[in-house]
Order: sequence, then C-alpha cells, then structure tokens
Amino acid sequence: MSADSRRAEMTEEQMSQFLARQGHGVLSFGGDRPYSLPLSFGYDSADGRCIFQFVFDGQSTKRARSTDAAPVSLVAYDWHSPDDWRSVVAAGRLRPIDDDSPEAIAAADVFAEHASAIGLSVFSKSFDDLDTQWSALDIEELSGYCSP
Repeated sequence: MSADSRRAEMTEEQMSQFLARQGHGVLSFGGDRPYSLPLSFGYDSADGRCIFQFVFDGQSTKRARSTDAAPVSLVAYDWHSPDDWRSVVAAGRLRPIDDDSPEAIAAADVFAEHASAIGLSVFSKSFDDLDTQWSALDIEELSGYCSP
C-alpha cells in the first residue's frame, strides 16, 4: 500500500471546520533550541488566524519565544484509530495583540467560542497573579490530511 492511499488531503473548508472545533494543539517554535508546548486556541476563520491567550508566571521560555518574530507552526490533530484520524498544520508568525485594542475584544470572543477549556493547575499562583498576552498566529501556510 502506498503512502498516498493511506491519507487524503483535506480541503480548505475541511481544515477550517476542523480547526474551529478542535480548539487545542501543539505550538512549535524553531531555532537553535526548538521549543513546543500544548495549548488551547481559537480559530478565526474570517481572518485566517489562530488566537492564543498565553499565561506567564514570571520569566519563562514561553514568554521569550512568544514575543520573538520567528516562524512558528501549530499542529492540531485528532486520532481515534489507524483508520480514523486527521491533522492540520498551520504555519506563520505570532503577533501580539494590544490588550486595550478592539482587536483584543474580538480575539477574546473567538477564543471563548472555539478554544478547549484548560486548567491552570500547572501554575503555583492564582490567575489574577499571572501575566497574560493575547496573540494571533497569522496563517501563511495551511496543510491537512486525514484517513481515507
């Protein structure tokens, strides 16, 4: 069996629908020392972007990498069995969103509607004592595959 017969390329509509309902994935930063983290996101199909709310506890690799202008990729996937799976990779650059801008309100709405709920138990502080930053991944490349 060839590799092509074990997967089917997803259409733009299928990728958009998948990202809108998935709500979580793995964001990867390149560089000399690659860095990846699982996180929730909201997909904004109207503007072709993914919205993240980064949560920081002091100085961290996540804070440093999220403000870097280097390219990133987001992998969202769903696997049920070898014959029932799908994955989408979105690549582009992260862009911080000013908390006081109208864009931040729209970003919060997209995030609230589409992101997977997460717990903050990894932090030793309450949410009020943590720093947050809205960011957008402006998608430059999008690819997706699924089981045939």
